[in-house]
Amino acid sequence: LAAASPRARHLAAGVDSQVKVWDLRMVRPLHAYFSHSPATSLDVSQRGMLAVGYGRKAQVWRDALATKAVAPYMSHMLSGGTLQDCQFCPFEDVLGLGHATGLTTILVPGAGEPNYDSFVSNPFQSRRERREQEVHQLLDKLQPETIVLDPDSIGRVRQEPKDVQKERQEQQAEANRARRRQQDDKNDAKTRMKGKNRPSKKHRKKQMNVIEEKKPEMLKRLADEERRKFEAEARAREARQAAAQSAPRALSRFYQ
Repeated sequence: LAAASPRARHLAAGVDSQVKVWDLRMVRPLHAYFSHSPATSLDVSQRGMLAVGYGRKAQVWRDALATKAVAPYMSHMLSGGTLQDCQFCPFEDVLGLGHATGLTTILVPGAGEPNYDSFVSNPFQSRRERREQEVHQLLDKLQPETIVLDPDSIGRVRQEPKDVQKERQEQQAEANRARRRQQDDKNDAKTRMKGKNRPSKKHRKKQMNVIEEKKPEMLKRLADEERRKFEAEARAREARQAAAQSAPRALSRFYQ
């Protein structure tokens, strides 16, 4: 059973009706405190107060680590149940006592740290601040050269050959064309299926069938008209030539 100070300089331990304070730097005991029965729980506050719990009683010793305290700073007797654990609340002057029948809190003036360091632990930080703190702590562990770009190495960036760049551009263009063709086919399929059974669609299809049936006859009629027109122009041209040949020489200039 042991409890260390916030700065890890002193350690309190005891299972033999004595609570001994050890100096972790020298690895030797400094002084000891007597308890009526073996301690079942120990805790050290942020300001260096030592809480000792045994049986139904809890004692708080002030400035009991670096120097030898004469008497307990506070004592508390539980009304019922046996003390199981005790722990100080960070940044609060509150000591929590857990026992068989529940939880009891007592006020211990001067136990908590009043001036907290927000870079180390902020009791009022939000979820966003907690995430940012984790990111900053991770960046602090990394070496600067792994997260900072060397400005001298920008001019030494090796570029890919032009033929490789051209080939990559062609592959990207081909992939874009294939994607556009696929999207166009998908849109055409949707367009063909859209409004397929509408009355207007059926009527338009019926009209198209009628036009297709009459189309050969119309083409034949147009061809006959073109042939008759060509024949009429040929006969008129032959008639003009015959009239020019039979006319006197003085009037031949009017037929040119």
